[in-house]
Amino acid sequence: MNELAYIPRHFRKCVKYKNLIKIEDFKNNDKLNKVCTNAYKKVQTGCEWTGSISTTSVKGKRAYTLSTPESLLVNNLLINNISYRYKTKCIDRDVTIRLLISHLKDSYGFTVHRLDVKSFYESFDRNSIIHKLKSDAKLSRKTLFTLDNLFKELNLLGVEGLPRGMGISSTLSELMMSDFDTCLSSKKGILFYSRFVDDIIILSTPSVTKNKLAEFISDAPFPKGLEFHKHGPKVTYKKIKKTSEDSEIIEDFDFLGYQFKVKSIENEIGTKLKVGRRILEVEVSDEKIEKIKKRIISSFCKFISSNKPLDEKLSILRKRLDFLSKNYPLVNASDKSQVLSGIYFNYKYTSNPDKIRKIDNFYKSLLFGNKSNLSKRIRKKISYKDRYILSKISFFDGFNEKRFCKFSYKDFKEIKQAWI
Repeated sequence: MNELAYIPRHFRKCVKYKNLIKIEDFKNNDKLNKVCTNAYKKVQTGCEWTGSISTTSVKGKRAYTLSTPESLLVNNLLINNISYRYKTKCIDRDVTIRLLISHLKDSYGFTVHRLDVKSFYESFDRNSIIHKLKSDAKLSRKTLFTLDNLFKELNLLGVEGLPRGMGISSTLSELMMSDFDTCLSSKKGILFYSRFVDDIIILSTPSVTKNKLAEFISDAPFPKGLEFHKHGPKVTYKKIKKTSEDSEIIEDFDFLGYQFKVKSIENEIGTKLKVGRRILEVEVSDEKIEKIKKRIISSFCKFISSNKPLDEKLSILRKRLDFLSKNYPLVNASDKSQVLSGIYFNYKYTSNPDKIRKIDNFYKSLLFGNKSNLSKRIRKKISYKDRYILSKISFFDGFNEKRFCKFSYKDFKEIKQAWI
């Protein structure tokens, strides 16, 4: 079957970077070996998930996490095996945004459709998932048995659909949505199609109206239990006219953390062969700007409420602000590959960084202002000298100059405690 067996040496290969941040035992070779052995024993006895699922909250919705190191390794190996057999993977955000920008710059007329699935993970029917996997006969009996045990544990806990927050849910949802994605993207008149979890963006010819797209969706193999929102901030239907020199019209929409402002005028590019390309402005979305501001506020609130010595509190406050305002490498524990993240790399297709400048203004007002209650508390708790040093941190410079910083596993864990 070309799957990895559920044995200690394969569990060891499945330790991920985010696991190293959370689980201290994974950093010690002897302790990791013991965890891998225990995971093997639990799989053999069919109790790999027993008492291992904890409840938490993500964006106001109930979510679930695996609370034992053994269950994390079983989860990782289960995901690897399913992903290998079904070739499932989430879309590459950078590639998607780059392709979307290219399409949006075309001078012809088109229509933007943005769709959002209601309660995405919670709406999947687990029985349908198991039925499909068994019918396809791609997975080993051991993988099916391990997944079935997980679903039985979720039944005991009263969890609906796929558990939000657990990696296996992403893998299974991608698997179940694959046929729908393929079908819809192949429909006549669809110029561009992309889905990121529950968020779908479609560019079509003007002939694909709302009603026509609804027909396409009704004909596509949409997984049982799922349905789309009819209204809301993630539901968009906008007609983009062919470029013209007569007047400038701007249509805007958000997708994957960016705001796209599509203009009705164009520029000519090229030297020998002139080609007209629509003018497009790309900004960080207002939602993401607010998220950064909230995390700045949470960082200061955590500082104020902490009982640790001043130097220690200032050090972690500085790390949190650096994390939000700069860039940093993330290393994959399994193959040592490196991914760059941070203020620039998360929004590198931004053509207008003015909103990032406004974060600096907001940040400085917290440090030196006297109007808000938080600013007054910051002035009392942090000396002018220390506030002056902190004021040298610039979100715009972190973006514009691609400034970097490095963090240890311990740093990441401590930094994120401010906004979990």
